[in-house]
Amino acid sequence: MILNENSTPKVLAVASGKGGVGKTLFASNLALRLAANGHSTVAVDMDLGGSNLHSYLGIKNTNVGIGNLLSDGRLKFADLIIDTPYEHLGFVPGDVLVSGVSNLQLAQRKSIATAITKVPAEYVIVDLGSGTGSSVVDFFLISNSGLIVTVPQAPAVLNAYSLLKSMTFRLLQQTFAENKKVTTYLNRILKEKRPGAGISIHEIVTEIAAKETRSGKKAREVLSALQPKIIINMSRDSEDLRIIESLHELVAKNLEINLECLGLISFDARVSEAVASLGPFTEAHPESVVTRQIERIAQKILQSEKYPYMPLDLESYHDTYELARIEAEGDFEDIQQETQEVSNQAGIETAELIEMISEQKKQIRELRGALRMLTMKQQ
Repeated sequence: MILNENSTPKVLAVASGKGGVGKTLFASNLALRLAANGHSTVAVDMDLGGSNLHSYLGIKNTNVGIGNLLSDGRLKFADLIIDTPYEHLGFVPGDVLVSGVSNLQLAQRKSIATAITKVPAEYVIVDLGSGTGSSVVDFFLISNSGLIVTVPQAPAVLNAYSLLKSMTFRLLQQTFAENKKVTTYLNRILKEKRPGAGISIHEIVTEIAAKETRSGKKAREVLSALQPKIIINMSRDSEDLRIIESLHELVAKNLEINLECLGLISFDARVSEAVASLGPFTEAHPESVVTRQIERIAQKILQSEKYPYMPLDLESYHDTYELARIEAEGDFEDIQQETQEVSNQAGIETAELIEMISEQKKQIRELRGALRMLTMKQQ
């Protein structure tokens, strides 16, 4: 695991506990916004078995990608990076319809992870699959500050928690791979897992410390270095933050990691239209609230010299969740105002249409009357 605050490139893996939450839409548009601000960025499609990041970037699926790398030993990772229509943005395709590459071996995961950390760019956005599979978890842990996308619904939030728990457990496994006593204990936990009988990471670390004080200290050090961020997508109200704040409290208590919030992204019905047209949403709708929200998240990353540690104005707000609430309240006020303006305009247009139809009906009646009078005179 590299520490992004000391690393170039900064690797930002994007994952989700479940599908359908807009993970790839966010990953693609975040990469675009970083590049649009003049920073060299490479988007890597690691959602193997379901690669479609190219579609969200408006790129045809005709270049060699990760699938070819795994099936052709002559290729190198650097050979996969292609230019895009967007300045400062490179792209690495995914499986490119090569079958059988969704379940990578440990050696393959390590090789690709090492290559990603050597990409010649300032930022690398890695779009992962959804769920808690070993490939997702291991690639999420390339750096200490991956991004988790969720929607403000209980099933999605619970799946996000499961991903975080799998990630922290895997980090402990990696940290103590050479410690036989701790590894034996962690393996026993895996074998003894029963539905409803889960053990928290906090309890695991406490037990490790009881076995070896030094190992307990080391466990807490690596967990404190882990700084994942969460993004709430398809939000319809600033109160959607409540369920995410509950997740934050649960993660701090049970997993001993600091989960900060990068912000909310509001629901916009035009998103599906942009996806269907095979183009980036932020390019199609540059003035939208959603584009502004993704740009704001990009700015939080760019303006932090030691990202993931962000310079917070704690005199104006308590933490990243309160900041996200302040931002969201302003955004939804703007959305409501825009909606009202559209509604008012629609009302004006409707009134004008009714008046026009009434006038046309009046003219038709007058015309019919004139025709009758003309007919009578002819008789």
